[in-house]
Amino acid sequence: MAVKLQEIAPEWQSPSQDLAEALGALGNRYRLDILRLLDSGDLGVREIAGALGISPIQSRRCLKELVAAGLVESYPTEDGQRFGLNRPAIALLNASFVSLLGRAGSAAPGGAPYFDSADVLPVAVLSPPDRCLNCQNVGFVRGVLEELDHLVVEARDYQSRLQLLSSQVLAAHEVERKRIARDLHDDTAQALTSILVRLRLLERAVNGEVRDSVIELHELTGSALDSVRRIASDLRPTALDDLGLIAALHSYIEKFSHHWPIRIEFSTNGLRRRLPAEVELVLYRVIQEALSNVAKHSGARSVKVSLSRKKNVVTASVRDDGKGFDVEEVTASGQASLGLFGMRERLALVSGWLQIESRVGEGTLVTARVPLSRWGQRHD
Repeated sequence: MAVKLQEIAPEWQSPSQDLAEALGALGNRYRLDILRLLDSGDLGVREIAGALGISPIQSRRCLKELVAAGLVESYPTEDGQRFGLNRPAIALLNASFVSLLGRAGSAAPGGAPYFDSADVLPVAVLSPPDRCLNCQNVGFVRGVLEELDHLVVEARDYQSRLQLLSSQVLAAHEVERKRIARDLHDDTAQALTSILVRLRLLERAVNGEVRDSVIELHELTGSALDSVRRIASDLRPTALDDLGLIAALHSYIEKFSHHWPIRIEFSTNGLRRRLPAEVELVLYRVIQEALSNVAKHSGARSVKVSLSRKKNVVTASVRDDGKGFDVEEVTASGQASLGLFGMRERLALVSGWLQIESRVGEGTLVTARVPLSRWGQRHD
C-alpha cells in the first residue's frame, strides 16, 4: 500500500500524492533546474524559460508537473502567474535523498549507476523535519528509493530502445534517399540526356512548325533534366561525403538561391577540420529543412545561415526576416510540422537539441547545437 505524504508531512500541499510520484516528478533535468532557480526566489514562466534556454510552453509544462506533485506553489500577480518553492516539501525530499547519497557512484543491481550526488539534490539541503530522521522511517524511505531505482532503470531501458528504433528509422531513410538519388542519376538523368541528344539531331533534320515544336520539346526536356539532377543532389549530396559539411552547404545554398528569390548570407567560424560524419549529416538536414520552411512559409527576403564551433559544441543557426509566428501558440495547437519533429529527432540521435525563437512580424531564428564530447573531439 502506498504511503501518503500527509502521514509523515502534514505541511504537504497535495495530500493525495504518493511520495514515489513526487520523486518521479524530478526525473527530468529541466524540472531539477527549475527547482534550483526557484531556490533563489519566485519567478514567472518566461523568466524561467529564458534562464534555461527552453521554450515558454516547455517551461509551463514542467511547472505544471511540479505544482501537481506539490513541490512548487503558484500565485497570480499583476504581471502574470509566478511560482515559488514549497519548502516543507523540498525539505522532506532532501531528507529522503540522504539515503541515496550513500550509494552515489556505486552500481545498481542491473549494472546501471545510481544517481550522481550532484544530480540528486534539487536545491541546497534544507533542515529536514525531525520525524524524517526517525529510524521508523528508514524502511519506508528505502522502499521508496528501491521503487524509484526500478522505475528509473525501466525508463532508461525504454528510452534506449526508443532511441535505437529512431536511429534505425532515420538510417533506413538515408539509405533509401541514397538509393533514389543514385537511380535518378544513373537511370532517369541518363535517359533524359539521351532524349536531348536525339532531339538535337531531329532539330537539324526538320523545318517549319515541326522544327519549332522540336525546339520547344528540347527546352522542356533540358529543364526536366536539371530538376532531376537537383532533386538527386538534395536527396544525397555527394559533396557532403567527399568534401564535408561546409562545402556541401555552399553548394546547396547556391542552388537554393537560384530557385528562390531570397538573399542568403552564409558564414562559418571556428571550424578548422571536419566534424564526425553523423554530425555533419544531421546538421546538413536541419539547415536544409529550415531553409525549406523559410521558402514555403516565411515570406522572407533575406536569410543568415551560420555554422560555428566554440570549444566542444557546434552550433548551426538559420535566421530570416519573414513574417514570423507565435511559437507557443503553434506548438500548443499541434500545428508544428513533421519537418520540425524530424529535426528534433535527428538532433537527439547525436545528443543535440533544437531551439526556435520567433515573433509575429519579427522573423524566426532556428538554432541547433550538438556537443562533440561523445566523439572524443577536442577543441582546436
